[in-house]
Amino acid sequence: MKWKEYKPKKRFRRIITNTFSSNEDCEMFIMVLKQQWPKHINKLPASELEITRSVESKNIMSAIWTLVDIKHFEILEKIGNEIIYPYRNKLSPKSISIKTESVCVINSN
Repeated sequence: MKWKEYKPKKRFRRIITNTFSSNEDCEMFIMVLKQQWPKHINKLPASELEITRSVESKNIMSAIWTLVDIKHFEILEKIGNEIIYPYRNKLSPKSISIKTESVCVINSN
């Protein structure tokens, strides 16, 4: 087992989980994310977006952002408001969003 501790203010995560009314709405929204974010991700240097989908309920997905600067939360929100939220709001999923600071990672290697 390995333990890696992150220094304060060095790694941040934004996790947004959406529960759509149908699998198709979820799939369409993931397509929008895959099409739109590559056009804008360079505004968030050294960032990463991981898109996941529930194994058990195909109408649930998460967008997990890894950011290196706390100020990137503001940029992410602005871009999201312009290009993603209008589309997501049309689909009206239940949505949960949290902003976090990474403390450590533990893995089995």
